[in-house]
Amino acid sequence: MSPVIDPAPLVPPSVPPGPCDWPIDTTCCPEWGTYSLAVQENATAWATQILDNLTGHRFAQCAVNYRPCGPRCLTGFGYLTWPVGSPQSGGGGLPWMTPYVDAGIWRNCGCSGGCSCRAAHEVPFFEPVAAVVEVRVDGLVLDPSAYRIDYHKGVAVLVRTDGEPWPLCQDMALDVDEVGAFVIVYQPGQALPKAGEIAAGQLACEFAKACVGQDCALPQQLASLSRNGVEVTVVDPTSFLENGLTGIANVDLWIRSVNPFRRTVTSRVYSGDLAGPRFST
Repeated sequence: MSPVIDPAPLVPPSVPPGPCDWPIDTTCCPEWGTYSLAVQENATAWATQILDNLTGHRFAQCAVNYRPCGPRCLTGFGYLTWPVGSPQSGGGGLPWMTPYVDAGIWRNCGCSGGCSCRAAHEVPFFEPVAAVVEVRVDGLVLDPSAYRIDYHKGVAVLVRTDGEPWPLCQDMALDVDEVGAFVIVYQPGQALPKAGEIAAGQLACEFAKACVGQDCALPQQLASLSRNGVEVTVVDPTSFLENGLTGIANVDLWIRSVNPFRRTVTSRVYSGDLAGPRFST
């Protein structure tokens, strides 16, 4: 049988695509403060949404709620004893608990939902992480000093630094603020560089100028006109977007530097043999 490739994105459908934390730097737009708040907000939303699309959704994506679940109990880690049968089954049937040795400590694995109770100090992510917003264990928000992000073999992992293990066994039926729940709120993608803030500020500035009727550097359909020779040159502004550009030289220079191959989405590899991450809304 051919392997099944799941084309669905990692981010749940309920999370809107697009940038949620893309600040702009308007240092190169001295007239920015003269525009109304509505014009500034609209120009910012327009500029950041377009740059997000043209850079392949790599930066400052909306935060998601990641519910980690360890590997299933019967995966062969450590030393496993013979499965203990449930009393109702007279000692036979499916096991209701699996004892095992973890770093010299006996543990009983009887987690709901197939998660593992094995103690772990690292939680892997399934994609790049721009920032961790918060971590909740049993409904309580951990201090950021209790964890850090490392990269091991190209994979981002959340490392516990306060000496406590991560509770990789949790009841998925619980809300994120209840005892027994474990959730990591993080922003997928890469951290936005300063140059991205400057590019967004310059593009937003041009949109603001166009909004109030001022001369701007945005590409227009009429590129040149010769009155006497009746020579007219028309440029389709959508051709810039088709090439992954905006028509603003400084902005396009940054876009080319971070997305030279004009990728529309971040590359991902899917396996039909491995379960993907679990998110909640």
